[in-house]
Amino acid sequence: MKVLVACKRGNIAERSASGHCLCVDCLAFRSAYRKANPRTEYQKQWIAANKDKSAAYQKQWLAANKEKRRAIEKAWRTSNPEKVAAMNAKAGAKWASNNKGQRMASVRARQAAKKSRTPAWTDLDAMAAIYREAARLTEETGVPHEVDHALPLQGLVVSGLHVPNNLQILSRSANRSKGIKICAA
Repeated sequence: MKVLVACKRGNIAERSASGHCLCVDCLAFRSAYRKANPRTEYQKQWIAANKDKSAAYQKQWLAANKEKRRAIEKAWRTSNPEKVAAMNAKAGAKWASNNKGQRMASVRARQAAKKSRTPAWTDLDAMAAIYREAARLTEETGVPHEVDHALPLQGLVVSGLHVPNNLQILSRSANRSKGIKICAA
């Protein structure tokens, strides 16, 4: 059981293993101090000279503070959405380049599903107009839009056709979060 103690800022909170107060005010003070006083040259040299020790300390701290680390990461992701999007895009591109065979198999499976579910009587001009409208919306609003199949082409229970009345325009985020679920426009 953690022991709660009063700190010099008048709060009651638990102490870290190193004896530091973990109240919100003390954490904010230490954070501001670190920003105003970046690591000294000595600390940088010590870390460079003792990479194994430094890594061991970091690993030990991470193992002892998993929930705290998750909270720190979550707060950072919430306050830096543009950096998170860039990291995700970079990770996706890296995965695709490292898994070219798997990526191509996925692309080809989707293309085959689309082709096999496009009947001969489909109005291709109407479908092209829907895709043009999605591109126009993206350009006008700055929000990426995609053409989605209301009944997915590769649904788990039912599969739809690649025809105009099965197409709908959704924002990219809405389309990606939808997955292969059935959705009416």
